[in-house]
Amino acid sequence: MTSFDLSRRGLILGAAGGAALLAAGRPHPLQAAAHATAPLPTFYDRMVGNLRVTTLLDGYFKLDQNLVTNLEDEQIAEGMKAAYLDPTDPIPLAISTHVIRQGDEVSLIDSGAGGAFGPTAGRLRTSLELLGVAPEDVTRIVLTHMHPDHIGGLIGDSGPVFPNASLHVSEADHAFWTDETIASGAPESSQGFFALARAVSEAYTQRTEMFGENTDLGGGLTTLAMPGHTPGHSGVRVSDGSDQLIIWGDSTALASLQFSHPDAGIAFDADGVQAAETRRRVLDMVVSDKIAVAGTHLPFPGIGHVEEKDGAYAWVPEEWQHI
Repeated sequence: MTSFDLSRRGLILGAAGGAALLAAGRPHPLQAAAHATAPLPTFYDRMVGNLRVTTLLDGYFKLDQNLVTNLEDEQIAEGMKAAYLDPTDPIPLAISTHVIRQGDEVSLIDSGAGGAFGPTAGRLRTSLELLGVAPEDVTRIVLTHMHPDHIGGLIGDSGPVFPNASLHVSEADHAFWTDETIASGAPESSQGFFALARAVSEAYTQRTEMFGENTDLGGGLTTLAMPGHTPGHSGVRVSDGSDQLIIWGDSTALASLQFSHPDAGIAFDADGVQAAETRRRVLDMVVSDKIAVAGTHLPFPGIGHVEEKDGAYAWVPEEWQHI
């Protein structure tokens, strides 16, 4: 049992968020992983030392503004206007995954939404094919956390999509999302989240490896504890020599709002206070050390740097690298 209590506001809000997603006409999270073929996939390549990092656009979804927490309506509108977004519209969020290759080793950071978010997402398998990577070529999958838009692409009609890959997941996140006692006490609108996590766990049970708060996975990948969004939410440091990139999952997801208002949260945060504390800690670290970062839901390709600005932070997208 984790310290994340189902009675806490964060999980209640998470349930509301789950209901909003399902009510929007999207398939149930347990629907088999989609194999979307259109539009054509979008890639972004960059090197971290000798490691090739390829960001793949799995798709997108639109977040209702009422799922933003700890921020006033006028602040949301101001942030969206500053980002040249219509302040009356839902907030568009990309869903990105990352492929890391060196020699015969192919690591995948998260798997996209599969069939969990409807026709606007689930492009991972098509993207991998056009990249020249077959599902059986993937040797390792590392999860930042077990929300549907990060694990939905792991299973299909016939079971696991990646037959040869080991699955690396935070022990805390795995314990939370596969705990039947916790799931049974969750609101109905959250049941699909737990069910999908259990299905993924069962499909990869013989190949699952748990990691702790900060674990060297080898091959230039190290996990970084970033709890709050989920109990075991983690970042992944990709490094080779002095070159590095931190893939921070959903630590900061709303580019138009959370850099200027780092205490702002999202309805899916299990512990909003801890998520905000983690966000500030991570942002301070990457500002101080000038580390490049990548975010799942930042505007594609979601890679750049963070600077201090007006007592908060600002996002500086990386200039497109041609390699």
